[in-house]
Amino acid sequence: MGSEVTEAATLGAAVGMVHRPAPDPRRSVPATQGSSTLGARGSGGGDQAATLRQLFAEQSARLLPVLVPDGAHAGRASWLAKLAQAFARQGERTLVVDAARLQIAAALGLRARFDLAHVLRGDCVLDAALLDAGTNLGVLPAARALEQAQSARLLRQLSVLCHDRFDLVLLLVPACACTDLPDTDVLVPVLPEPQDIASQCAVLRDADRVLAQRVDGPVTGQFRLLFLGMGQDAAATLSQRLVHKINMTGPMVFEFAASARVARDLLEVARAAAGWSTGRLLVRPAE
Repeated sequence: MGSEVTEAATLGAAVGMVHRPAPDPRRSVPATQGSSTLGARGSGGGDQAATLRQLFAEQSARLLPVLVPDGAHAGRASWLAKLAQAFARQGERTLVVDAARLQIAAALGLRARFDLAHVLRGDCVLDAALLDAGTNLGVLPAARALEQAQSARLLRQLSVLCHDRFDLVLLLVPACACTDLPDTDVLVPVLPEPQDIASQCAVLRDADRVLAQRVDGPVTGQFRLLFLGMGQDAAATLSQRLVHKINMTGPMVFEFAASARVARDLLEVARAAAGWSTGRLLVRPAE
């Protein structure tokens, strides 16, 4: 418990060092803001804890894990960068957390100097590692952070760092990080090249095995297959072949999510994702 408190304090300091503009004194604060929370703080008891939990849950970011092979892949990175831009164009403050060394920053024309691990060690503030990729879109390299911490700790760190700053977190992860995922669907991008299909099948088998060994119970969700660079008919046929080929034994099943022949098709994918089951990066306030 003590280590979690220290970790939370460290992360809070990292976030606190981020420059935030001073509030405009000309803007009034509605009476409903602050009054109920401050009142609860004075009253104590269960009502205060319930109010805080509800407040933090409402402000927490949605989490959509994206299962990818570990390592750089220019084609996959390019497609996923465009998918992130599609979410951002819909008005969602979107953060891409690259914990799989996919080099998503390079695909967006950015150069990453720092990793989330540097923030956690106190080497830099969050805004130094957080890359601005345009309106409503940020990128945070985190492969080193995943190496140096369990995936459960990584999710806790992200929940604090992203709290009230982003609406959606696209978490690019290898199979080994699936063990600590909350209940959520997992997006699985598939490219048409035979080598990529074989690689993604291997990752799915690994993820299936990891999820089957979870000690906290099964994850409620689906592997949503997103076929990139191919039409609907070809994607549907390939989806059926993959289902039979992989023979999943864990708690999660396949679901054909969508296909995108060209980049503009990803806008429809982003809209369809509103109906998927996504997790939450919940910050647990002190009670």
